[in-house]
Amino acid sequence: MVAPPQAPTLYLPQPPTDLAASRIGNDVHLRWTMPKRTTDRVLLKGDQKAHICRSIAGSPCETAGDARYAPQAQAEFVDHLPAALVNGQPQLITYTVLLQNKHGRSAGPSNAAYTVTGQAPSPIASFRADAHSEGVILHWQSFSDSSSLIRIQREQNAVKKDSVAQRKGAEEPQQQILEVGYSAGHDPGNAYDKSAAFDRTYRYTAQRVTVFHLQGHRIEIAGSPTPVFTLSTKDIFPPTVPTGLVAVASPDEHALDLSWAPDSENDLAGYVVYRREAGSSAAPTRISPPEPVAAPAFRDTTAQPGVRYAYSVSAVDNDKNESARSAEAEESLPQ
Repeated sequence: MVAPPQAPTLYLPQPPTDLAASRIGNDVHLRWTMPKRTTDRVLLKGDQKAHICRSIAGSPCETAGDARYAPQAQAEFVDHLPAALVNGQPQLITYTVLLQNKHGRSAGPSNAAYTVTGQAPSPIASFRADAHSEGVILHWQSFSDSSSLIRIQREQNAVKKDSVAQRKGAEEPQQQILEVGYSAGHDPGNAYDKSAAFDRTYRYTAQRVTVFHLQGHRIEIAGSPTPVFTLSTKDIFPPTVPTGLVAVASPDEHALDLSWAPDSENDLAGYVVYRREAGSSAAPTRISPPEPVAAPAFRDTTAQPGVRYAYSVSAVDNDKNESARSAEAEESLPQ
C-alpha cells in the first residue's frame, strides 16, 4: 500500500467500561465485558491479562488478583475479602481493572465499581413456602434490623402441558424478584407472592440485604442466600360456595327453575346441582349432567308434582376441586 508509514501498534487492550461489583457474604463478585480491539483498532488475539485493583477508602491500590480472559468474553472474578475487611465500620472499596499487554503496559483503568467493608448480614433461618388459594406465602425466622431488607428470588420450571394458565394463554416471567421492607424496623417474618400461579413448580431463595450510602454511592451487601425451597403449586383449593340460590316453579312447563349468583374465580369450570326431598334425612343427589353446568342457572324437568324439593349448588374448578354445597332453596310443582 502506498501511504505514509505508520507507527507500530502498542497492542493495548481498550479499557472495560461496564465493570460492576456485588458483594455476597464475604465475597465480592466482579463482572465486565472484555474488549474486542486494542486502542488503535487492532483485533485482539488470545487471552488477555487482567489486573484487578482494590482500594480502601481512597488508599493506594492493592492487588486483588490477576486472571486471563478471551476477547469479548463476559469476564467474572471473585475477590475473597481478607478478615480485616469483613469487620469494623463500613468503608468504601473501589475496584478497577487494568488490561495489560505482554509487556505489562495498560491503556488505563476501567470504570470504577464500588462496595463496602464491614460485616455482611447474617443468613435467613427457617425459610419455607406454602401454597395458598390466592398465591404463595413465604415464611422465615423473624428478626429486627431496620437497616436490612429481605430479597426473595423466584424461578420456575417449564409450564406443565394443559395447565390452567396455559389453556388461558397466560404468561409469566421465568424469574422474579420480591423485596420485603420493614415497619418501624421490625421484620414481619413472612411475605405474600400473589403473582404465583397454580400448576407450577417454583424455586425460592431469600437473602438479607443491607443498604449503605457512602460518598454519594448507594451500595448493597447481601447475606448468603438460603437453600433453594422447591414448591409445586397444585390447585387443591375449591372455589367459593355459591350464594343466592333461588327456586321458582314453572307449572305450565312442568319444571322448577333454579338460579344463583355467579362465582368470579378465574379457573371456574361450572356448577353441580343437588336435590333431595324436603323434610327427609336423605342425602342430596346430583341431578345435573356429568359435566359441570356452565351458567348460574338450571332447569329441573324431572320434578314430580306435589313433592317439595330442597335444592343446593356447588362450584367446581378446572382441577376438579368442588366447593361445599350452598344453602338450600325449597320449591314444589303444584299437583
